[in-house]
Amino acid sequence: MDGLIDRVRFGIQLFMIFIAGSLFIAGVFYFNILFIIASLVLAMVFGRLFCGWLCPLGFYTERVLGKITDDRDFPKILKNSIFRYSFTAFFIAVFISLWYVFPYEPFLFPLILMGAMFGFATLLAVTSFDKAWCAYVCPWGTLSSLIGRSAPYQLAVKGGCEGCKACVEACPIDEVPDLAVETKKDGEPSEMPSRCIRCLKCSESCPNDSIDVVKRGS
Repeated sequence: MDGLIDRVRFGIQLFMIFIAGSLFIAGVFYFNILFIIASLVLAMVFGRLFCGWLCPLGFYTERVLGKITDDRDFPKILKNSIFRYSFTAFFIAVFISLWYVFPYEPFLFPLILMGAMFGFATLLAVTSFDKAWCAYVCPWGTLSSLIGRSAPYQLAVKGGCEGCKACVEACPIDEVPDLAVETKKDGEPSEMPSRCIRCLKCSESCPNDSIDVVKRGS
């Protein structure tokens, strides 16, 4: 049964879908660009918070694809940072090119962008696992991950962790907490890798309440 945090997160995700739909119906066809900007701004403070709590595509991969797909191993070569950064550069180049190709098509441009992202996410979910797009491919997630490395607020494994790795099992982004658990030191919080989407599933699963938000330098 989902915990309280996850139920709250579910409600917020639904609200964001409502906002996206309302903006689209109102003719604000570039709402997806507003979402991209919001994700990068939030990343400056708390990493990939937008990805775990506000992203409509994240909702789709987790709440829809997660119910109908089976987990398979994601190709190791595609987990490489070089692939992630190269794909991000390529995607942004295509993104900018489409902007110039369709300068007077406010409806078509965001439709192509969203269609491509949802298509890639579905394909990856069917061939590997539900949140493979979010974990390793999403260009905005990759940029948020880079920006989030210097964010003042981080999610971390704190004192009391016994290494049971319930958090690793609960993580939807391919065992992100594993490194934090393995490298923790007594009395010092061990921060999650920057790929973490801050969904807090790890925190809810921890039997010792050893995963929490920490502020650097405090």
